[in-house]
Order: sequence, then structure tokens, then C-alpha cells
Amino acid sequence: MSRSRKSIVISEKKFKELQKEAILKSAVYSARIEGNPFTFEEFKLFVPYFRRKEICTFIKNYPFCSFDFISRRFLAVNPKTLHYDLKKLQEEGFIIKAGKTRGVTYKVKD
Repeated sequence: MSRSRKSIVISEKKFKELQKEAILKSAVYSARIEGNPFTFEEFKLFVPYFRRKEICTFIKNYPFCSFDFISRRFLAVNPKTLHYDLKKLQEEGFIIKAGKTRGVTYKVKD
């Protein structure tokens, strides 16, 4: 007798979401092995911090870069999230926004 298998079709967006969650869960599991007591929910809170730190490092390496240039480096990050992160980094005094229109560039504050 042959068994028929049902295939499940999910969108690419949902797949990426599940993939990110799996990577985070793997990181939490690895951290627990090393004695770190963080839960999955607590660990998710650190993700924006690390992403913003990486954005700052990128801008430091490429001063006066445009949003388009930054977004090409962070393809997995939603552009709205990237704008929000840049706004927060600017408010916290880590980066400087030069310009006000489409020609805006960013650089790390000295």
C-alpha cells in the first residue's frame, strides 16, 4: 500500500518568519547550555539592540551612506523597521542625519 502525503504550502514571508524564530530558539538553547538563563521572550528583546549596533558599525565603515545603501545591507529587515532603528539611533545621539529630503545621508556621531 502506498501512503499519500499532503504537502503544506506556506508563503515566503511566513517561511522567513519561522526561520528567524528557529534561529532565535537555537540561540536561546545554546545560551542555556552555556548557563545563560534567558527565556525565548527575553532573548527576543535583545534583537533590536544587536541590529542597531550592527547598523552603527555599518554606518561607521561607510560614512554619509544613504538609506538605500543601508537597506541593501539589511535585506532581511523591513524598511519600516530600518527607518525606526535609524530614528532611534539618531534620538539616542549615536548617528547624525544629514539632509531632510530624498538625499538624506547618515554618519556616526564623533
